[in-house]
Amino acid sequence: MTQHPDLAHSSARRRAARHTGKTGAVLLAAMLLAGSAVVPASATVPTSGGAAVGTAPAPVSDTVAEELSEGVPAAPSAQGTVDVSITDVSHPTAQPGDVVTVRARITNHTGAAVSGANVNFAVNYVAITSRAEVTEWASADLLDPVRGVPTTKPLGRLNAGASKDVSFTYDPGVEYLQGFGPRRFAVSVDDPTGRLGIARSFLLYDADGVERAPMRLSILAGITGPATDPADHSTTDIELAQLAAAGQRLDGVVEVAEHSKLSLAVDPSVMAVAAASKDSALIAWSERLLDAAGRTATYTLPDRDPDLAALAHANVRTMGPRSFLRSPRLDDWRVPKSWLQGLAWPADGAVPDIETLGLAVAAGRPNVLVSGGLAAESGTTTGRAEVSTPSGTAHAAVTDPTLTSALLSATDLSQAETADAESAADTGSTGTTTTAAEGTQRLLAETAAIVNQSPEVPPTKSIVMPRTWTPDAAAATSVLRALEDADWVETTTLDDLFAQDAPDVARTPLPNRKVHKAELSATSVKALERARDAIVTFSSIAVDDPAPLWKPGVARLAGPLAVAQRADPGIRNLLAKRVLEAADKFTHESVTVVPRQDINFITDVGNIPVRVRNTLDVDATVTVVLRPDHPRLTVGDRSTTTVPAGQELDVQVPVRAIGSGDVDVTAQLLTPSGAKITDDSAFQVRVRAGWEEVGTWVAAGLVALLFLAGIWRTVRRGRSPYRATREDVEEATGTAAEAPESPDATGSTTATNSVAVRAE
Repeated sequence: MTQHPDLAHSSARRRAARHTGKTGAVLLAAMLLAGSAVVPASATVPTSGGAAVGTAPAPVSDTVAEELSEGVPAAPSAQGTVDVSITDVSHPTAQPGDVVTVRARITNHTGAAVSGANVNFAVNYVAITSRAEVTEWASADLLDPVRGVPTTKPLGRLNAGASKDVSFTYDPGVEYLQGFGPRRFAVSVDDPTGRLGIARSFLLYDADGVERAPMRLSILAGITGPATDPADHSTTDIELAQLAAAGQRLDGVVEVAEHSKLSLAVDPSVMAVAAASKDSALIAWSERLLDAAGRTATYTLPDRDPDLAALAHANVRTMGPRSFLRSPRLDDWRVPKSWLQGLAWPADGAVPDIETLGLAVAAGRPNVLVSGGLAAESGTTTGRAEVSTPSGTAHAAVTDPTLTSALLSATDLSQAETADAESAADTGSTGTTTTAAEGTQRLLAETAAIVNQSPEVPPTKSIVMPRTWTPDAAAATSVLRALEDADWVETTTLDDLFAQDAPDVARTPLPNRKVHKAELSATSVKALERARDAIVTFSSIAVDDPAPLWKPGVARLAGPLAVAQRADPGIRNLLAKRVLEAADKFTHESVTVVPRQDINFITDVGNIPVRVRNTLDVDATVTVVLRPDHPRLTVGDRSTTTVPAGQELDVQVPVRAIGSGDVDVTAQLLTPSGAKITDDSAFQVRVRAGWEEVGTWVAAGLVALLFLAGIWRTVRRGRSPYRATREDVEEATGTAAEAPESPDATGSTTATNSVAVRAE
């Protein structure tokens, strides 16, 4: 590739230029005055309503042109600073015969009117061949030098807060540009006292039209929900509907996916809420997402997008259908079979450690997105790496931070700043906001430099947008289409990168353990895990179908672990406290022993009734256990029974009394598997062993005594003088008793002349 030498680009010349001090400032002022004194006839002063077009560079003296091409450093303007932004480049990639029009907008932020300033457009015709040069130019300071002979236009008066649009045309053929690659260009605003503002960008030019092996580039965005309490269905539905509304985060991601090759990582719980919503707009959004996801590589995240680092640093279990990485989905929504599995996405803004990657591998998610760290120690290489962990090998997709930052700054409407200096360094974020045109040219320049550095086998790179990305859909689509149209870039999906072998290159190692301050504390995570275990254990009382009991509880406990909760640790900690209290109440107060008064137990063997209350919507099968504090009362077999939903039931527990005395008894409820359900309920039993038998004999004796006393009294008193005799009866009735007749020969008796006497 043939290029013009850039003698003025040496580091020695740059250092000398930066130390010119006041002499340089005076020289620059003189040059600007000379440049503005001779304005080409075709250049007109732009107005606020339109852009003037300069068709030829302003004629300047040979000495001034030489100094400008060498890049004399500027001095700060006495009028302050203005904002300069590139709004359009007519040919993102120019070829021979193309005339490029560059449009810029100048906005006055000085608080006072700006006057006497000029707008300068300059192109350095030397092609850039390395990413380091691209970064150096893009990150240059306001006063760093600009090389190239400028085209100059007067700005005119620009009031405070006002903006003006200006445009320049540039014919690369005039400069006889050669080779392939990006060229530096700048639009600056200068006045006689110094520089007010500057926008630096890149002109992509392909002079030879040689066919090149393209580099492959994948872009991934996430579909994740808001930071809410999963149990608060109405709030979750409302906030999700707001995020999916036109122009908001989730709507923008779907729109970009509909018009470009954008890979997706979706939290299934978001789709479940949207599909079950009564909001027609939210349902329509979910249908659009399903359609877009079916046309690209779509990965399934764990439900509610839990923070992998927080789980790893608390050493919680990750396997099993009830773990936080496999927490239940409340609504009956099924993930499409075409969606890809096995992806782990650590929280944005922090370098993941070996512990986090090990947890991902143990959970069956070995494909890990690494958005910070694992940088190649030299050269430009494919963004794939193999990382050894105690659980196995993690297949890492290493995000390119510079490409990601360029796309983010050009398309993100939220303008969310990096949480802290550490995460900013981790992600390579510059924190700047650029226009879509500037972002497009930066990405084209970066990718062209990558191809120039590895022309034989260009590497594969990936861009992973943060979860908070709120895209300007039109801008993002425009940038991605420009990448797709570039001959040296092949846009692809993330699965293509995971399918490639990791190159054998030295990389910056990941830390073994690094706890980020935004994580939920290990103490809180362990408390959530214990509460989850308690709910799962308690749910076994619903023998037929325990899912209706444990699913809502486990889903709610996963809420504080969501990555989205990192945005506000204070609210997250309050949520964690609230869900732990709710879980404790659910497992300890849903099925309880009804408190009772003390009991008198006066038999050797019998039953003690224990009343059990079930406030659940399902039948509860429980085992009642009594634990006396003294061996004078022993408990027989445990009593297991099913208490109907919403009812109370007395459970008879068999006991035996060995001696007499007061015994304190504790009543416990157990699950069918023997796990304790509730806190103990205590009462006292007054044991009087044998009292029942003694009482029976005493009662029988009393009855016998009374009977004997009655007989003795009767015998002692004899015949009563008031008792009527036979003679008394005959005398009273006037009849005499007839002697019975002798039986006749047949053996029968005949009562002749008998009279019926009516009893008086």
